[in-house]
Amino acid sequence: MTVFVLDTNVISDIVAPAPNPNVLAQLASHQLDTLCLCEAVDYEVRLGYLKTRAMTRLSAYQQLIKPQFQWVRIIEIDWQQAAQFWADAANQGKALSDVDLIVAAVAQRIGGIMVSADVDFDHLPVKRENWRTLKV
Repeated sequence: MTVFVLDTNVISDIVAPAPNPNVLAQLASHQLDTLCLCEAVDYEVRLGYLKTRAMTRLSAYQQLIKPQFQWVRIIEIDWQQAAQFWADAANQGKALSDVDLIVAAVAQRIGGIMVSADVDFDHLPVKRENWRTLKV
């Protein structure tokens, strides 16, 4: 069984008015795997929908999407690892978002694969899959 940690853009691909068919197919093909969300992604999803006043999408996320995934809490060691990721990236001239850094730290801690279309994760020592382009 594989553990996947979903990024915000995956949730957006699911909740979009026209959901991404590749992402939906990947979700269906990974039913026996562990699919995870963490607090940082939840925060980013919520702020995006609140900012754009997309209350129907926020409701769909909260009631239909979020409960389907395993919840992974952020713990102190994740913050420490995110800080190290930031320092390493900054020393290479890369500026990464704090949310990406903490989600990557969570993925590393639990031995998960990041699921994201965001290539910024490629600058971090975590494995990433892009379900938008990956075929089942």
